[in-house]
Amino acid sequence: MKVLIITGGKVESNLLKEYLKSHSYDYIIAADGGGAYAKEIGITPNLLLGDFDTLDKQVLKEYQEMGVEFMTFPPEKDYTDTHLALTTALAKNPEQITIFGATGTRLDHTLANIGLLTLAVHADVKAEIIDQNNRIQMIKNRLTIRKEEAWGDYISLLPYTEKVAGIDLEGFLYPLHKAELTIGISRGISNELVKEQGTISIESGLLLVIESRD
Repeated sequence: MKVLIITGGKVESNLLKEYLKSHSYDYIIAADGGGAYAKEIGITPNLLLGDFDTLDKQVLKEYQEMGVEFMTFPPEKDYTDTHLALTTALAKNPEQITIFGATGTRLDHTLANIGLLTLAVHADVKAEIIDQNNRIQMIKNRLTIRKEEAWGDYISLLPYTEKVAGIDLEGFLYPLHKAELTIGISRGISNELVKEQGTISIESGLLLVIESRD
């Protein structure tokens, strides 16, 4: 099963619409304001979730009339709507989760949402955050990126744990062998693929892999 989450950060509607022409999902979750983006591009979520403090009441009513399933939470809660959407998605034992709307002007939400990728990593589920300029993934072992499918020309590696050890890079402009990255050091920024595919493997820690278009 593949799950799409549309949440309430910044979503470029045209990007999402084009993306869905070539990517299909078995289950779609809209988290609060993400419901407006879903309506804008003409898709109906399987589940609408959140405290609904940002979704227009008319849009909410239209979804109710369509019979969309709802999960309602109080505004005073411990977790964000995106967090609740991700844990709901993980409960379905998917093989992949894609999240749109997890980045935007609220840096606190952006950082928190990137941190949520740890939940997917520990559940051994492939998860990615996508926006206009970036695709963000987190790994604990191995990732292969095909040049024709890369989100951009630049691929950066950022340690999410204090230290990531045993890093091997193959197919990159700047290869690594049994290297180590630590938080606060920029050594892993702006690598590039020089072969048709690149492989990133690590022995310990959690590593953010960010593909960027600009």
